[in-house]
Amino acid sequence: MIRDRGNKKWVSLMLPEHVKMLKDMSVDLKRRDKPILDEYQIQEFEERLKYAQKFKLPVEFSIYEHGFIKEIVGRIIKMDSLEKKIKIKAINDNIEYVDFNQITNVQIKD
Repeated sequence: MIRDRGNKKWVSLMLPEHVKMLKDMSVDLKRRDKPILDEYQIQEFEERLKYAQKFKLPVEFSIYEHGFIKEIVGRIIKMDSLEKKIKIKAINDNIEYVDFNQITNVQIKD
């Protein structure tokens, strides 16, 4: 049985630009299209957000950013319906602003 090092053997012969390009390609392959939400899902998200804000409950947001889904958990400080933005105080005490159009899922945490 032949045991070689696979790609490690060839990486030393590659230019740094090629290695960077291969890493970028692997990141691009993991990108996803933005999920399409119907109006019932959007209405459900709005109801959950209002409920969580009223009772000061923590909320887990799934947010679409540049082809990836990012998770943020925190409490809603303010919802701006004109700008369609939500101000959140995350668990790590950072203040985050979320555009409502970026939200793909909302779950109330207990």
